[in-house]
Amino acid sequence: MRYIGPDSGRNSIPPRLIALLAAFFAAQPAAAQPAYPAKTVTLVSTAPAGGSIDAVARIVASELTEALGRPVIVDTKPGAGGNIAAGFVAKAEPDGHTLLISASSTLAINPHIYRTLPFDPEASFAPVVMPAAQNLILVVHPKLQVSSVAQLVALLKAQPGKLNYGSGGTGNLQHLGGEIFNFQTDTRANHVPYKGAAPALTDLLSGQLDYLFDSSTSIPHVKAGKLRALAVIGPGRVAELPEVATFRELGMPGMEAARGYYAIMAPAGTPARIVQQLNGQIVAALKKPANAEKISAQGLDPVTSTPQALGAALREDRARFAEVVKKAAIAPQ
Repeated sequence: MRYIGPDSGRNSIPPRLIALLAAFFAAQPAAAQPAYPAKTVTLVSTAPAGGSIDAVARIVASELTEALGRPVIVDTKPGAGGNIAAGFVAKAEPDGHTLLISASSTLAINPHIYRTLPFDPEASFAPVVMPAAQNLILVVHPKLQVSSVAQLVALLKAQPGKLNYGSGGTGNLQHLGGEIFNFQTDTRANHVPYKGAAPALTDLLSGQLDYLFDSSTSIPHVKAGKLRALAVIGPGRVAELPEVATFRELGMPGMEAARGYYAIMAPAGTPARIVQQLNGQIVAALKKPANAEKISAQGLDPVTSTPQALGAALREDRARFAEVVKKAAIAPQ
């Protein structure tokens, strides 16, 4: 059958050839897309080995290695509140082979407490997934002889500015948890910053500090009777300490402003198809009961998210913590 159309005539192209050419050119964009992954994927962690971020990172890396059919390794680059790792990933090739796992504080609080950053918290990254939520625990040294939040508040009011609480560094989530607690209870205490959460916990155990808003690392010490847990940030209780109430249950829902979570991010410009692929594979992996149990054992909530929900959460947190930092008069570093 001859092609009939505006250019029909001696040089007209047969319809079958037109169809073949159309199919060929339509297939070119898909064929031109490079296979992913093409090499080892590196998950860069903001925290040193041994902590809860590292534990989640290794769960994700193990599962992605199986799902992607390529090795996924964890590379720890701690320091500067996560800025070193985040800056490294921000400058990486946006091809899905270099990813970041960090606490939300690196992307939501650091912009307000550092004069300069090696990345733009909004423009340098493409959100991938929220793999876990933090649930800070208010723990006190037994020397205080308090067994409830109400008793701690009464002691703080009786001795304004006398008690000391610690954190893993000025402006981090532990610090801001303490400041929000001050605001919520109209009390005053001395903040003692450390170079990391581990030395702060060590001094709490020795009695050099009075209390701390700690992560899961304090749970074994609570169970051993070396520390006393008074409440958790929430919104839910910690699975490993089911008897410890949330602040909301104690009539202080405002403490949930100190909530945190972990974030897996890719460099900005990473193709959407790769971001969606990673999100789907990580979500499926973390929903496995065995992995959810491992995350809960770290004192974390095994949650997941879409890339869009993670991005929205980080934007909301940046706005909220800007007000907290300003109210607490924390000077930029």
